[in-house]
Amino acid sequence: MNPQQSTTPAQAVSDIQQAQKPSYSEIETWLVSYLSKLLEVDPETIDVTSTFETYGLDSSAAVVLSGDLQEWLGTDLDPTLLFDYPTIETLCGYLADNH
Repeated sequence: MNPQQSTTPAQAVSDIQQAQKPSYSEIETWLVSYLSKLLEVDPETIDVTSTFETYGLDSSAAVVLSGDLQEWLGTDLDPTLLFDYPTIETLCGYLADNH
């Protein structure tokens, strides 16, 4: 076996986790789809630079969205995440970099 090709168990786990980590684009697609279904509008009408508040999401809807997103990503998220990152664009950037 070539030593340059061997990986440690920790590296293998890291590689698997990285491979499973959704990209910015995948997260954006999920959020646009989620909002379009919730609001019953065409996904093309969702502006990723508009605030969630613009779309009428109140605090309870934001918490539900955070919970659904947490489940989809398979990671713990703060329920107030949508207040800290108030647009799809900013939320995707944060999630792609940190989760």
